[in-house]
Amino acid sequence: MSQITIQCRLVASESSRQQLWKLMAQLNTPLINELLRQVSQHPEFETWRQKGKHPTSVVKELCQPLKVDPRFIGQPGRFYTSAIALVNYIL
Repeated sequence: MSQITIQCRLVASESSRQQLWKLMAQLNTPLINELLRQVSQHPEFETWRQKGKHPTSVVKELCQPLKVDPRFIGQPGRFYTSAIALVNYIL
């Protein structure tokens, strides 16, 4: 799995750095934490844990309603995709 790291060069304007920080720290990280919480509470979680794998589509399905949740709304699509991929990778 390839991973892309977000780089914010110090030559970027302060407003650009603040906006990126807001997206990453205030919206995307809590989204990832919420997805991990929801997956761990899924009725099939124990079965997946014993098998050592889970259906990756579950994380995507859990993320859909969170896209309109006021806590996570307004992120670029690639941030939602990144959160889904990271949760699937962690599990």
